[in-house]
This record gives sequence, C-alpha cells and structure tokens, in this order.
Amino acid sequence: MNQFKKTLPCFIILAALTMTVLWTGQALAHYPWVAPDKYALEEGQTPLIRIGWGHKFPVDGLLKAEGLDEILIVSSSGAKTGLKPLSETEFTTGGKLVGGAYVVAAKRKSSFYTKTTDGRKAQSKKGLDNAVKCSWSIMSGKAVINVGNTKGKVDFVVGHPLEIIPLVNPGQLKVGATLPIRVLLDGQPHKGEILATYSGFSTEKDTFAAAITTDEAGRAAVKITAPGVWLLKTQYEKPYPQPEECDVESYVATLTFEIK
Repeated sequence: MNQFKKTLPCFIILAALTMTVLWTGQALAHYPWVAPDKYALEEGQTPLIRIGWGHKFPVDGLLKAEGLDEILIVSSSGAKTGLKPLSETEFTTGGKLVGGAYVVAAKRKSSFYTKTTDGRKAQSKKGLDNAVKCSWSIMSGKAVINVGNTKGKVDFVVGHPLEIIPLVNPGQLKVGATLPIRVLLDGQPHKGEILATYSGFSTEKDTFAAAITTDEAGRAAVKITAPGVWLLKTQYEKPYPQPEECDVESYVATLTFEIK
C-alpha cells in the first residue's frame, strides 16, 4: 500500500503529460484567433480588435491587416459591419456599439504552405524537388462580445468554411457550467476534435487544457473549468483537388470568449 501511494503521484503526472502530448498533436502550424481588448463593453463604447497569430494563447504574435481576407462584426439581428483598421494590427467599428451581443469574425487570406527538407516555404510544391508536404491553408476565427447588460443570441452562422458556433451566449455562463457548441464544415455538421484552453492555463506553445469530439450532428459541450478568456480550436484536412500542386486543404477555426 505504501509503495502504491508513492508511485500513484508519478503515474498521475505521467498520464497528464501523455494527454498533453495527445492534445497538442493537432496544432503544428500557426493559427489565428480574434483578440478583443475587452469582451464586455459598456453601451456606447467602441471595441478594439487584434488578431492573435502563433502557437501560444493568449499572447503570441499578431496578424497584420494585409494578411486578412475580411474582418467584420455581426449583431444578433444578422447585421454585418466591416471593421476599419486603426493600424496594421488593430481594428475597430466605424461607431459606438448599442447594447446587445456581437460576433467579431475574421478570415485569413488562404495561402500555400509547403514543408521541405530545407525548411518551410510560402508556396505550392510546384517547382520544388524536396517538398515533404504542401497545405492550402484556410483559417478563420470568431469572438463573442457583449455590450451592456443584454446578452443576446450568438448561435447564428457567419459562413466561414469551418466554423465553431456557440449555442449559448458564453457571457451568461459561470465556472462549472457547460457551453454547447456546434461545428460546421462548408455549412454541414462536422464530426471532429475540439481543443480548448484558457488564459493562464499554460505559457507553453500548442498546449491545451482539454480535448472533446463533436458527434454526428457536429455538437459537443465544453466544460467551463476556470474564469478568464477561453479559446476553442478545431481543424480538418482533406486531399487537395490538384495533387501535383499541393497535398491537402487544411482548415482551421477558432472561437474566443470570456467567462467572468
């Protein structure tokens, strides 16, 4: 019994490390996330939005405006407004926000990314004789923002190629609750892995607090275990239609929100 007590903590630590390795397997390339300066604003305030870029959440690099295909804010009513750049890495609305719930949605410009025996190159594998794997990268991210005391619906579809949809406004939740979500791929339910983490969990790259899997309807529930800013991430690969040019289409989607 004493020997068992001595070895049990070591077993727990080893198991935890093993799960961390498993949960980091999906996160090999840089990925974006929408990073508002505030997730809860007073009515009449103007949001400041940045796009995180890298492997370490919540702070790593920033994606520049030139790297974005679009960035907009969507109200519960479905009204869409494009965001304006304040600098090469900061965006805002054209005016103050009225009370309600909003989703900030950003889509990165799709691009080729090829791993070679000499390093990584931002091009297809055409003309390369040392290509290991080529990806056509399609990435997008969303964030939930609440303005004033009203926390409206945010369960609408923005239309990203791969999209995580919160079925309940996270601003209504507390630690211990679960957030139901749905994942769509090209508008259809997607069964796949969701990685989840929150600010303060880890400063290491590609390290997540939990992993869950959506069902055949694309649905899952995320257990909220800590307060703070959360990140959900999912990705999917399928063969590229012209294999002589590239190997896979790689989709990434993220969702950020805050739990008080």
